[in-house]
Amino acid sequence: MQWLLLTAAMYTSTLMAADILKTDSYFTAKQYDLAKTGYMEAAKLGNPHAYYQLARMYTKGLGVEQDVINALIYYSLAAEYDYFDAQKVIDNTLAKLPAESKATFIKVMNDYKSKLGKQAIDTKYFPVIQQDSLSTKITFDGREKLKHSFYSEDFMEDSMANLNNLAIEEGGNEDATYMSTPKEPYLILDIDIAADGSIRNYFEVQNIGGPGSRLINEFILFPQPKPSINNQHTNFVHRVFLGAAVYSKSILLDKNEPMYAQILRTSKRLKKGTKLNERYQYAMALLNFPWLTSSPQEAEQKLLTLAKLGHPSAMYEYGMILYRQQRNIPEAIYWISQSSKYGLIRAEFRLGKILNSSPWVKQDQKKALFWFSSAMSKGDINAAIRAIDIKLTAKNKSLHNIESAVQDLKMIEHTHANNPEYYYLLALSYRDREARDFSQFVSNMRTAIRRGNSANWDTREWQSLLDKSTIGTVYITDE
Repeated sequence: MQWLLLTAAMYTSTLMAADILKTDSYFTAKQYDLAKTGYMEAAKLGNPHAYYQLARMYTKGLGVEQDVINALIYYSLAAEYDYFDAQKVIDNTLAKLPAESKATFIKVMNDYKSKLGKQAIDTKYFPVIQQDSLSTKITFDGREKLKHSFYSEDFMEDSMANLNNLAIEEGGNEDATYMSTPKEPYLILDIDIAADGSIRNYFEVQNIGGPGSRLINEFILFPQPKPSINNQHTNFVHRVFLGAAVYSKSILLDKNEPMYAQILRTSKRLKKGTKLNERYQYAMALLNFPWLTSSPQEAEQKLLTLAKLGHPSAMYEYGMILYRQQRNIPEAIYWISQSSKYGLIRAEFRLGKILNSSPWVKQDQKKALFWFSSAMSKGDINAAIRAIDIKLTAKNKSLHNIESAVQDLKMIEHTHANNPEYYYLLALSYRDREARDFSQFVSNMRTAIRRGNSANWDTREWQSLLDKSTIGTVYITDE
C-alpha cells in the first residue's frame, strides 16, 4: 500500500514551510497535483489544515487514488491538533469496520503518529519552553514597558538625525500643541531592538496617507531603552506608532479629515464582512486604529477567534500581542509556531529570532537556521542576514557553511548596501573562505564599524575583533 512510502518521503526532501494560502488556491482550482505537493510540504511541519486536506483528497480520490488508510493516517494527524471534525471522521469510519480491521487501522495510525506525529515534529522544528525562566521578564533600562507613540520631532537631540526631544508620553493631552506636519502618514512599525538599544530592522504593519520613508529614516536612528533580563542585555521586538498614528480620534479628524473618513468608511465595510479574511482585516483595523474599538480587548479577542478558525495572520498577530506584552509566553510561541506552519514569512522570521535569542526557550541555532532559510527563500532580506550570521558564526560548527554564506551575501548585496551588519558578515566571509583575502576583511570591517557608528550601533565588539586581527600586522590600503 502507498502509505508505506509516506514515512520515507517525509525524511528525504529538503524542507521549507509551504505557502498554504497559495496551495489552497490550487485545490480550489482543482489543480490537485500542485495542491498535493504544497500540502505535503506543510504536512512535514505539522500543519493540521494540510493533514485534513490530504485526508479529504485520499477519501474522495482527488488527484490521487482513493485510499482509506492514507485518509485515516492524515485525519489522525489532524486530530492531534483537535482540527475541525477530524476525530469524528475517524470514529465514524472505524465504527463501520470489523473488529480485526479496526485494530489494524488503529495500529497503523498510532505507528505513524509515533514517528511523524505532533511530538516528533515539535521536537525537531519548534521551540522548547524553558519553564524556569517564564517568571522573569525583560525590562527596558529598568522600566517595565517601552513607549509606543513617537512624534517625528520626538527623537533625542543627540541622535544622528539631530532631532528635538519633546518627550510626549503615550496618551498625552489632546489639547497639547503637536509639531507633526498636518499630512503625516499613518505609520505603524514592528521593530527589532538590539541589546544596545539600536533598531536593527523593521516591518511596516500599517502605512496609509503617503510615503513614510522620512519618518522611518529618522526613527530608526533614535536609540531605544536597552532590553535586559537577569542583568544581561538581550534583544526584543516592539510595535511603534508614528506620524498620524499617534493622534487620537479628535486630533486626526481635525488635522486630516480625509484620512479619518477613509478609515471610518473602510472599517464600516469590513465590519459587515463575513469572509475569514474580511473579519481579520476588521480585527486589524481595531488594533491599528484604537479609537474604533468599543473595548480595549475587542481586537485581541477577535484575533484569537480567527486564530482558532485557522487564519495564519491572526495566529501570528495574536501570538505577537502576547509576546510583546510578555503575557503567557508559551501561548504566544504556540500561535507564532502555528502561523509559521502556514508559510507566513514574518512568522518564520520571528520564530527564527525566538529560537536564536529568546530567554524563554532553549536556544537552538539549527532550528533557527531552518526558519530563517525558509523565510529567506521567500524573499525576506532580514532573514537572509540572520541565516548568514549563523552559517558564519554559529557556536555549533557543524552549522558553518562558508560557501553558502558567500552565495547568500552576493544575493543580498544590493538590498543591504546601507546595512552595517552586511559589511561585518562580508568581512568574516573574506577571513574564513578558502580563498582568504585579509585586506578585504579589514576594509569591510572598517566599513561596518563606520556605518554602525553612524547608525548609533555599539560597534565595540567589531572594533575589538579588528584590533586583534591587525596587531603586529603592517599592510597598505587605498584609504
